Amino acid sequence: MDEKGIGKGVPHEFVANLSILLRGTVDEKLQWTFSLYDINGDGCITKEEMKEIVTAIYELMGKVPEGCEEEQAIKEKVERLFEKMDRNCDGKITLDEFIECCTKDESIRRSIAVFDTIF
Repeated sequence: MDEKGIGKGVPHEFVANLSILLRGTVDEKLQWTFSLYDINGDGCITKEEMKEIVTAIYELMGKVPEGCEEEQAIKEKVERLFEKMDRNCDGKITLDEFIECCTKDESIRRSIAVFDTIF
């Protein structure tokens, strides 16, 4: 667990989340993914929240961002994602914007479908 409490939770929450990833509908998986990015739970994803999660994903994959080049690459990735998802350009991504973009983007749909073939 880190200082923000990420990793805290009770076993039944873990099982429920795993169930969504493995057996949930596409909408359920997207709602769960949105909630992961919406760190403060206010119903919107900000660039700062997305940067934090993208950085965590890089670290999880063993690609720990170090120095200006990697930080810049993450910032550019977040900017590209916001250009694609923030349909009304208000600086935040709502659940509706997130789901709309993800269901229309073939590469995202394929990524979500990976969980359908695990078990």
